[in-house]
Amino acid sequence: MNYDSMNGPDFFCQKNWKILLGLLLVFSFAVSFYGISLNYFYDIDEPKYARAVYEMFAHGHFFSPMFDGMPRMEKPPLTYWVMYPFAWLASIKGFGSDTLFILRLPTILCSMLVVLATALTGKKMFGPATGLLAALMLQSSVLFKFMSVMMKVDIVFACCVTWATYCYLLRYLGDKRKIISISGAIITTLGVLAKGPFAFLPLIGYALAEGIRSNVRAKHEADQPATFVSSMNVSGIIAAEWKNRNILLLWSVTGCIAFALWLYAAWLNSGFDYSQGLVGQFFLNTSTSSSKLVEKLGRLDPYFDTLTVIFFPWGGYVFGAVYGIWKSLKEKFDEKYVFMTCVFLVYLLTFTFLFKLKSNRYMLPVLPILSIIVCDWLVNAKRDKSYSTFFEMGFIWLCSMGAMLSYRSFKAMKVSVNLADGVPVHQYMDTMIPFFIAFACFFAVLLVVSIKQSERPVLHIVGGALAIVAVMPFYYRTLPTYVSINKNKPLPIMGQALTDGLKEIAIGNTLVLHRPFFIKAFPDVVYYLKKLDKGHSCMYSLGSSASPLEMLQAIATPKNAADLFKKEHPDAEKYPAYKYFKETKFDSAILLLGGHDYIEFSRFIEKLPPQIKDMIVVEDLNTLSVKWVTEPIKIVRFIPKQ
Repeated sequence: MNYDSMNGPDFFCQKNWKILLGLLLVFSFAVSFYGISLNYFYDIDEPKYARAVYEMFAHGHFFSPMFDGMPRMEKPPLTYWVMYPFAWLASIKGFGSDTLFILRLPTILCSMLVVLATALTGKKMFGPATGLLAALMLQSSVLFKFMSVMMKVDIVFACCVTWATYCYLLRYLGDKRKIISISGAIITTLGVLAKGPFAFLPLIGYALAEGIRSNVRAKHEADQPATFVSSMNVSGIIAAEWKNRNILLLWSVTGCIAFALWLYAAWLNSGFDYSQGLVGQFFLNTSTSSSKLVEKLGRLDPYFDTLTVIFFPWGGYVFGAVYGIWKSLKEKFDEKYVFMTCVFLVYLLTFTFLFKLKSNRYMLPVLPILSIIVCDWLVNAKRDKSYSTFFEMGFIWLCSMGAMLSYRSFKAMKVSVNLADGVPVHQYMDTMIPFFIAFACFFAVLLVVSIKQSERPVLHIVGGALAIVAVMPFYYRTLPTYVSINKNKPLPIMGQALTDGLKEIAIGNTLVLHRPFFIKAFPDVVYYLKKLDKGHSCMYSLGSSASPLEMLQAIATPKNAADLFKKEHPDAEKYPAYKYFKETKFDSAILLLGGHDYIEFSRFIEKLPPQIKDMIVVEDLNTLSVKWVTEPIKIVRFIPKQ
């Protein structure tokens, strides 16, 4: 697959590069803006980031992220740092109703930077037309659009590794200027501060590509054919890396040093060793034991089906792109394809073998590479019988997938709204029907622009991208809505509704208690506690594993909250939450229980003397959890008889 720099699309795009790139970024901003104003959270991780940066701003824990007064050790701090200036903007308005809108702005900017890096990488490899069209495909893909509005590490990490890959590519193609080396080191360091050692994956791909190229060149210089086995010669790869050791050390060591300095600063700032949490999270999510690895190999699922889904509506053409690369490498060694293939496979193999579970968002850093590979095949591949076969197969795959998803949604009366769960939609099909009609129109447009696609590849990509983007506003109209406890659809959103309800019954400074798992399952509740601050800069809840008797005593005598916390945390003085419990004079207390926890408490309450039992009030609230599924919540209060 080779491109001619003087052909129509490339000549036009090169001549008007700045204008077209500017239009692309405007398009990226406009598309990413869909859904940014949602007044609740898209998934279970968003409230953790929003609350952590809120506490970071309120108490100055710049190096040690906290969630509900407890160390949040799951991820390095870069995402919180990126959000921090926007938290300052939100603070000007007192962290009001537009706070989520403001905190989502940095992810919009990061997504635009990913689109820009994709355009530059595609241009460097296969020409300006491929670069611009690949970036357009990326922005119009479903997963990238969803993730571009979420307050999470994934889009920040994808931004870092995509730009790092661009720097590695320039070096790989012979650009050895200091600015490229320094830029690669800085961006790699940012990637490490975003998601730890996973930022080194594209660097490993670069090193592997350098080694393969060195092996192939050695064979050619010896007038010997280069085979797949000879190109993977380990000793040759090691020798190539040794020659390239200075730049590899620069890019890797700078990241490691910055990571170590952050861990040290976090320890000085808070007294907590954040490396323990990071290591624990790694072992929790990965197949670290031999038995788990063997079990995973026995049911290996290498993301191939997932790639075609998350890259919708372009995923059906992945098969043709893979065939095109294999054919090109078989006929003639092309170092550009070697580089992209190595980086892609390092990601794919790592996520396939290392992680216990498949997750769509793990593949987000792969999408820019995938966009370039697929776009190159659609635009530049030789128009032969195999191209027609794979193109038709990809189109049929896309249509079949759309029909299957539509049928499943209508049959179950549910729609996927946060990449994981379904929300019942039969109560508001008035908004779903327009979405399905728009979705059908998208396929009609895609069919039209696919006619004679081999002659008009630009029209096919631009038309398909604009058509799927036009569907997105209809999709966002189908999401649950929340205005107040009494004005919502289909049910109140838990974090908003629960705190709005507590505001009506809270007396003065209110202590909120719960089981530790409650906040792990429903972290949005903690974020919305700011509605109950009563003048405090930051309010915390108390998660306790104490006995039902001790928990009920706590809601009856909330002044003992600090003692209850210290009983479970001997080093309580290190926690911001303990200082809050110790210094706050509570006027009332509320215990929040999920359905499972309430079973234990209800049995205990039934055994209490009638005069005490009569002072315990239990209220029910049916809500949509942060996973957007129905969850009954019990609100337990102690009201002494006058």
